[in-house]
Amino acid sequence: MPITAFSASREIELDVNQLLEDLAQRTQQPTPGKSTPIPDDWKTFIWDDIECPACFCRGAEVVRASNSKETGQEIRQAYFRFQKSSGADGHHPFCDFAGNVPADHIPENLVQFSSAKDGVSKAIRELVCRGIQLGVLGQRDIRAMREWYFQRKVTSRFVVILDPRAPKWIESLQRMRAGPWNKASEAIVLSKAIIEIPGFDLATTAREAVTRRHHALLDALLEKRVWMHGTAPRIEKLAVEYQGKAVFDPSSLQHEYQRAQVLATFICRNYAPVASATSKSDAGVSVKGARPLLAFSSLLLFISEWDLNRASNLFAKIASDVSAVDLSLGNVIGLNPFHDFEAWSALKLLQGLMPFDSEIFDAKAEVERWIGETKSTYGALSQDSN
Repeated sequence: MPITAFSASREIELDVNQLLEDLAQRTQQPTPGKSTPIPDDWKTFIWDDIECPACFCRGAEVVRASNSKETGQEIRQAYFRFQKSSGADGHHPFCDFAGNVPADHIPENLVQFSSAKDGVSKAIRELVCRGIQLGVLGQRDIRAMREWYFQRKVTSRFVVILDPRAPKWIESLQRMRAGPWNKASEAIVLSKAIIEIPGFDLATTAREAVTRRHHALLDALLEKRVWMHGTAPRIEKLAVEYQGKAVFDPSSLQHEYQRAQVLATFICRNYAPVASATSKSDAGVSVKGARPLLAFSSLLLFISEWDLNRASNLFAKIASDVSAVDLSLGNVIGLNPFHDFEAWSALKLLQGLMPFDSEIFDAKAEVERWIGETKSTYGALSQDSN
């Protein structure tokens, strides 16, 4: 359940306490304590005005925080519950908050701009505050961006059918392979005499034979510049968790993703507060791990209709401002629409290359099987053979 929601009338995002304080000011009434019932007219207003921050449904109810009777400590955070008049879940089926999600659930693609846990998030918080102060961006823009993203999620879907064993198997094949398959080259046909050459490397020959068998798959991935190194475990986890389910197709955001990467890398290299907090050796790697930076870059691009030049000039305007900044303006939640983008894109690509020519999805076992079959075909080998 969301702990913050968007007020359509105020055009800002509020948590439960902020909402109740705002209503108290509007109606000139005291803010209700935790044990004080919320007035009925407030409940009606909340039902009609407050929107889910992810799918924008209405029908909100406030669930107050609760404290332990023994210790007095808070055991449940206040949150918003969205229901239909029938009592059914009010969220869209593809909403991040649909179903039985816990009250403290925060979708991984949301970024709290007010956070300052490290150098990057601190720098981005100040940029966001300056942008709001200058009128370059605001909560209305963030809400519009979320709605744009949600509509993409609804209209661009695919069903996960990838065998979870495939990513690590392919990663092993890619590591095993020396280079792209040369179709013009002619392989030497093995014979008993060849494999009994003193020092003949049967293991290397086996690895070459196995990767040659899967050359079409490996060449397709090489052409797309897709590597499983480092991403295979994540792809496997996604394939297990979402097997048989319809999920967002990230390929619909390829154009936007590339531009967000360019702008984020530019900021990473040329804006001192961010540059000093990230790796100087590889800005691209630093960008991928900096969620606030990607969220901020994406917001500038969204405001600029994904025009890279317009967005970079907006950034220049914000970054060049030297006036005193009000850091309280950054209490907003941004969106990183590219969370797990590379893993999801690779998963979708792999599904397009199915079916795979394997039953066991174990490269090492395939090599051992090839060696065993070769030994069986040509008889006992000399001790010098591997």
